[in-house]
Amino acid sequence: MARSSARELSIQSIKSLSPHMKRVTLTGESLSDFPPDQATAYVKLAFDNPAMPEKPLLRSFSVVSSDQNTQHLTIDFAVHPGGNDQGPAARWLESASIGDPISVHGPGPTKRVNREADWFILTGDLTALPAIRANIEILPANAKGYVILEIPHQDDQQSLALEASSIPKGLEIIWVINPHPGQQKELLRETLANLPRLPGNPYLWAASELNSVLEIRNWVNGESLAPRSSRYISSYWQLGLSDEAHKVQKKEKLAEA
Repeated sequence: MARSSARELSIQSIKSLSPHMKRVTLTGESLSDFPPDQATAYVKLAFDNPAMPEKPLLRSFSVVSSDQNTQHLTIDFAVHPGGNDQGPAARWLESASIGDPISVHGPGPTKRVNREADWFILTGDLTALPAIRANIEILPANAKGYVILEIPHQDDQQSLALEASSIPKGLEIIWVINPHPGQQKELLRETLANLPRLPGNPYLWAASELNSVLEIRNWVNGESLAPRSSRYISSYWQLGLSDEAHKVQKKEKLAEA
């Protein structure tokens, strides 16, 4: 990551975007040197670790926006339905209040599409929506392709939070409702497989739960849809596993490097 020492920030505002997405804006003087234009990059937030208080739990989140001058950093949090077996980020968010402190590391590298591609596929679940949104915003006005978003409830469409005029007319937005995130791993892959292929070479951007992403990756490889140079494929979480255990599985099973 770009910065070894943590930035000590505090909560400036908390806003609900949809039933399962909350926007948190952080502020602090240490953001005065936060690099500009970091949407789609990730930062790591440090949360309390009850088992080992001296070793905080780090969790990655996509940057929505940042500003050196106003010293703000905005992050969107996906809130999984049910509330059972919450992770450290969900527990923190549930009780978070204005002024609460949080340590932030980063940013890491941005994860952006190649704007020179002939057409585009962007797909993912609610955890990937902030990065997908940021990629939509940088697409050329004449961009063509598909955005396939898996969300827990139809009202979560509000989380996209983009004016229609900012979405290229040739980009079709497809919503897939799954009330049980992490289950039905085939949903995004099946939706993608049923879409007409456009002329030319696409750029594929995909991020979701690990098993869902593996379905997409294996299908893409079988169809020779996009070589590694023309895609970003990553998992952001895994059903039933902690982030630490997920990273082990991700390294073993996904390995897109």
